[in-house]
Amino acid sequence: MTPRAATRPVGTVTRGTTNPNRLRRMDRWIAATHGAELRRAADPVAVDLGYGAAPWTAVELLHRLRTAAPRARVVGVEIEPARVAAARPYERDGLVFRHGGFEIPLSGRPHLVRAANVLRQYDEAEVADVWRRLCSRLAPATGTSRGGLLVEGTCDEIGRRHVWVALGPEGPRTVTFATRLGSLERPSDLAERLPKA
Repeated sequence: MTPRAATRPVGTVTRGTTNPNRLRRMDRWIAATHGAELRRAADPVAVDLGYGAAPWTAVELLHRLRTAAPRARVVGVEIEPARVAAARPYERDGLVFRHGGFEIPLSGRPHLVRAANVLRQYDEAEVADVWRRLCSRLAPATGTSRGGLLVEGTCDEIGRRHVWVALGPEGPRTVTFATRLGSLERPSDLAERLPKA
């Protein structure tokens, strides 16, 4: 999949903090709930949007998606050019890195966009527009497909507490709370991980 015409990336640079295995709960959920959709796609492309200072989340996403959809490909998209350059040595069959932002710099429409820990730095009033922009880039629904999926959410630094929302081209579908219940003193401990919108 070749990149779209060069434009200035849309969005702002995140803190970029990332840790290996941080997004495991989200990835496993995506593979379980969206794997069949990816298997049916002629060219199943997933985007790891705003992967951060290290490419671990994109590498892990490819591995986890391929357990459910062996032909899946992942494109790591990051707005900070130095992060893209640092990630390039990790490219392999099915995994590439591109400079870009919310415009999603691909020529086609991905079947999955995962934006984890990206929108937490934005004001609540900005989130609905970002969701609309990202959903407009998703693969459309067809007679045999519900269309692409945007998964946007926030987790703590080690991925123990995570909340995400899944949106399709038609809008929000689900919200998921993922944690080990024994790690919570009270349910409200997850409140700081809630989506902004």
